[in-house]
Amino acid sequence: MFKWKEFDKTKEILSHSAHNQYRDELGQHHLYLRPNALLEWIEFLKDDLDFFTLVDLAALSVNRDKFEVIYQLLNMGTHQRLNIHIDLNRGEILPSLQHFFLNADWMEREQGEILGLTFDLKKEPLILPEHSHETLCQADVSFDDFYQDEPYSVPKLRFNPNKSEAPYPEESYKWQRFDLFSPQNQGHFESFICFDPVKVVDLKIKIGFHHQGFEKLLQSKDIFQVLHLVDKINFTSAPSLSIAWAKTIEEIFRIKIPERAQAIRIVLLELARISNHLTVVASICKELDLPESILFLNLREKIFELFEKYSGHRHSVNVVKMGGMREDLPHGWIVEYQTVSGMILKNLIIIHNSLIGQRKFRSSLEGDSVNAQSILQWGVSGPAMRAAGLNFDLRKSQPFYFYHEIDFDIPVGINGTAYDRYLIRYEEICQSLRITTQVIDNLPLGEIIPQSFNENYFELIKVFSHLEQTGVWHYNSIESPSGEAGYLVKINEGILLERIKIKTPSYSLAQALPVLLKGLKEDQVAANIASLGISRWEMDR
Repeated sequence: MFKWKEFDKTKEILSHSAHNQYRDELGQHHLYLRPNALLEWIEFLKDDLDFFTLVDLAALSVNRDKFEVIYQLLNMGTHQRLNIHIDLNRGEILPSLQHFFLNADWMEREQGEILGLTFDLKKEPLILPEHSHETLCQADVSFDDFYQDEPYSVPKLRFNPNKSEAPYPEESYKWQRFDLFSPQNQGHFESFICFDPVKVVDLKIKIGFHHQGFEKLLQSKDIFQVLHLVDKINFTSAPSLSIAWAKTIEEIFRIKIPERAQAIRIVLLELARISNHLTVVASICKELDLPESILFLNLREKIFELFEKYSGHRHSVNVVKMGGMREDLPHGWIVEYQTVSGMILKNLIIIHNSLIGQRKFRSSLEGDSVNAQSILQWGVSGPAMRAAGLNFDLRKSQPFYFYHEIDFDIPVGINGTAYDRYLIRYEEICQSLRITTQVIDNLPLGEIIPQSFNENYFELIKVFSHLEQTGVWHYNSIESPSGEAGYLVKINEGILLERIKIKTPSYSLAQALPVLLKGLKEDQVAANIASLGISRWEMDR
């Protein structure tokens, strides 16, 4: 859990080392540096202060000649977050952090293509076609002709021309195009997997230019419009991203929401977690042609029915409001939940016992162990991280609302395999039902939104325009079903967004696929990918 004593200790070290370059805002550290000091500071922060995790990277075009680049770091031991702000002139080269954090690769390539940043390591395009020189989010960019990449071809293998010598290992390798489509991770990935020829030894991914520029679209909206759009990032856990956004804004403006609204948000977050986990385990069973897939989807329908009875939408879209909730729990909803939760738990145990008793299910999900160090290096979070033995969950480490008062456990695996990930998701469904039942049994009385925030759109704009805010970058996150999800935002004077960077777990999971799939057989790949819960919509930002 977050401890202010540890925060103050780090604050004292940073403030003495950085002099006027350090600030603290809302329990987060902020360092302001120039590019030539970045590597020295990263080495110090990682080796001496244990900031081992690069959470996210964002860049902002301040004007035609200046950029601001922000690195978000996390100390998982003391649960502290640190923002490194780099003041960058156009044409300056920014040091790459790939030597310190492996997951910095895609982050740097993405921000480089969006704003035209230059890093000291040569990087292949991630989003744009290979021969394109445009930048996606510059104000003066124009696309006269959009380049088209040639079809992604199979990488060439080396063969030993001297037949009297032993053959190269690559001579037994085979590359093949692999379809990553599934009900959970639909997307436009273009991938090739290399087998030796039995097990996976390498993987090449090209995520392609399917990005819709969602973050850029949101920057033309105000904070209230964003609230209704982020629900669509992941439909199977829709309330999670909107609650995370409301929580971010409320923290920036220091708004305390009523206790009843906090309780209802916890209920929705846990129901969304159950819905998402049921979708993922149903996808695993579908890839293995197991009939239990339909049974899991039937259980998910019961969760959707609860959402529909509460909000009128099967995915619980548009239920959150700044400062609280739009609607209270309707009459009879609690009784309906109690019936549904008992039915889900009873059936879930029966289906689970049936699955783990099947040799096909166990053997298809077992593979080489994934160690915790690899998980940390690639920035993986959520069930995939806990399956590898790392006990880290934001509901425990940085508890918000009433999570610190609720009795629940965090399941942790050992080997990091798909079978461990399945067991983690199964146990988390049981724990989410346990959390929700405790909250509903002790549901606070009172209002669901303060009177000053229960106004129409134009009145709310006036209320927020008079509230004091920090005026700096702020990061806020929650524990979504697949991992850490949140927003790194900067709001200018008033309530207009200057920059928003969406942190989603699927981005890190997709980047770590070469590690997570290594050593698997061909018939195991599809089920293992499904167990990660990768969503194309979480990547399409």
